[in-house]
Amino acid sequence: MKKFVIHTGWKLKPEPSPYILYVDNPLESEEKIFELTTGKNLNIEIESDEKKICIGYNTFNGERISCVYQEEIASNKIQCQSCSLNEFYTCRVICQGDFCHPSSEEAKKHCWETKANVYLTHIAGKVKVGSSTSPFRRWLDQGSDAGVCIAEGVGLEPRAVEYRIGLKLAYPMAIRISQKMKLLGKPTDQETIINDLKIAVNEVYDSIQSEIMIPKEKLLPITFLDELYGEIPLLETRPLIKKIGKDNFHFSGKIVGVKGSIVVVKNEQTYYAFDLHSLIGRNAHISDEKIEMKGQRSLFDFV
Repeated sequence: MKKFVIHTGWKLKPEPSPYILYVDNPLESEEKIFELTTGKNLNIEIESDEKKICIGYNTFNGERISCVYQEEIASNKIQCQSCSLNEFYTCRVICQGDFCHPSSEEAKKHCWETKANVYLTHIAGKVKVGSSTSPFRRWLDQGSDAGVCIAEGVGLEPRAVEYRIGLKLAYPMAIRISQKMKLLGKPTDQETIINDLKIAVNEVYDSIQSEIMIPKEKLLPITFLDELYGEIPLLETRPLIKKIGKDNFHFSGKIVGVKGSIVVVKNEQTYYAFDLHSLIGRNAHISDEKIEMKGQRSLFDFV
């Protein structure tokens, strides 16, 4: 049976684990979870004529409202314009901490009553700055190697601090999936990561002033996340990258691990990697089968 994918991510309880969230059809509200456990078989198939459609939007209490138009969307989108405007907390996407322009009164209340952390995280060989009300979950979603929180507050200030750090010190606020893919199969040097984050912390505290900054001497130790990504940190070869294109798509094998949104499987003697986020808004055959894949490496597999 096909599954209409509405989200992929990480749940924290009873322990951190990745999953695919789906409904049996786009208009259904009963959400189901497909666990992505290391060692489990995974098979994903998408037919070439399957179009990507809007997933709907979420209300302030977490309820998903299906898209009434069932509108076809571009491959880099997950919502139509109408549902995007109705999404709770969509204002977070455009907020730079300078002026509050809430998408709803509920979103404004959430922002001004919920503590958010500003953090520095190490992803794909780079130090990134970000802010989140749940930094540990955000690090997992991004596929961070390690992270440390440097500020905590409510309202506009966390976002403002994030933007000041990004603009003044040139730390990226996003890392491309292609960059993350390129680092798969390369060993993670914890000493280098610790050193990079310590340098970044010193630069931030020397350059940025804010009342929500955590005193430097009270910062918690750097959190490492490698042990949560299955066997991916142990890979010594770069996986073959699979992407959804115009032809029928097939991805299958035993799950080696999931890092952020990237799942890596092993089929026969070959490793394959795939960005789970590209499933969102698609009807796909997803099961715990394992079917042999035949492929040949080319230059396009490494782009």
